[in-house]
Amino acid sequence: MTLPIVVEAPLSALAADRAPALLSVSEACARAAAYAAALTRTDTVPVTQAAGRTLAEPIVARLAAPPFTQSAMDGYALAAGDGLAAGIRLEVVGRVPAGGRGGRIAAAQAARLFTGAPLPQGADAVVMQEHVDRDGDIIVLRCPIRAGDNIRIKGEDVQPLETLLQVGERLDARHVALAAAQGIGTFKVRARPRVAVISTGDELRQAGDALEPSAIYDSNRPMLLALIEQSGLVPIDGGWVPDRPEMIADRLQCAAERADLVITSGGASLGEEDHALEALERAGGSGETLKIALKPGKPAVVGRIGSAAYLGLPGNPVSSLVCWLLLGRTMASSLEGREPPRRLGFPLPSKSAFVRRAGRTEFVPVKLVEGHEGLGVEILGRGGSARLQPLAEADGLAEIAAENSGVHPGDVVLFHPLRGGFAT
Repeated sequence: MTLPIVVEAPLSALAADRAPALLSVSEACARAAAYAAALTRTDTVPVTQAAGRTLAEPIVARLAAPPFTQSAMDGYALAAGDGLAAGIRLEVVGRVPAGGRGGRIAAAQAARLFTGAPLPQGADAVVMQEHVDRDGDIIVLRCPIRAGDNIRIKGEDVQPLETLLQVGERLDARHVALAAAQGIGTFKVRARPRVAVISTGDELRQAGDALEPSAIYDSNRPMLLALIEQSGLVPIDGGWVPDRPEMIADRLQCAAERADLVITSGGASLGEEDHALEALERAGGSGETLKIALKPGKPAVVGRIGSAAYLGLPGNPVSSLVCWLLLGRTMASSLEGREPPRRLGFPLPSKSAFVRRAGRTEFVPVKLVEGHEGLGVEILGRGGSARLQPLAEADGLAEIAAENSGVHPGDVVLFHPLRGGFAT
């Protein structure tokens, strides 16, 4: 029997959840995106190196595709006209490989040809080779054939001067193939956004440092730098700064000169030791603290400093991860001049019970499991904003809607694979 997973919340947290004016995730993403203006820098890259880049100018077709009417099958070209019945005999008068010349056929004639070969003049259909019997230079149709069968008409896929790809398209292998088929060798793309990551917190130590009883190793900055690189952006390691507003401000100013987006981890809430917004303002920037109906990751700071956008993430690692996947990716998309990413998720039934209070969209680590009724997700433990082991074991995160007061086995949740980074 599966026991329900109970998430306990202290009274202070319950009172905070009842506080008004929490932003929905969509509202918070829109606020964050407004601080990130599209970059004007561009690069020209070979089509073979364009995957993950964002298109900076439209791609217009140079050629019809296919550029000539061709066979869609290995078989025989013939003149079907109003249709040919099974049993019709035709004389084979030629052979046309892909890349060859089509030649010409007359009624009652056929030409042997192969996939991609041009249709001979006079032909209007192709019969598949397995649908004929051949005896020397004679074929006999095993089935009826109509005009248009098994051929690709010139321009049926693409017409010359047709706009194939729009500005802001994030390129992948499909777009590369489409451009390459037009003889296009390069793309003009947006420059990759440069994203600097700074860790803040007196308690943090770096790998190789001695660890005092009250200190912890910094996991957020390495995690965020890895996420940024996986997203096709340019990561910049901004290092670690103690909880001193003036020191954080100095580091922000330096990072803003090198980056298009500056991220700090820690100090994004409203406590006495949370200095993200204060440090941003000391550095000459401006911004706001977002209180989001989100768990984990309720507080975040967004703004600008110089020509760079700014995002202040919570210090707990899972909160930091979730806020990057939601707010960070949205800001990066704005910098690339793209539409905000769609957070679709795959609807899958939960195999676990999960007790929670309604009011905030919640993301919990889950593992894919196969059962008698098909694929589903198993919620991994109680989760928590500081627990990394369930995250490492997870295949992804399950999104539980804000209005949902709990999950029962069989209830549908939205599954977001972590390997795709919530990619769309």
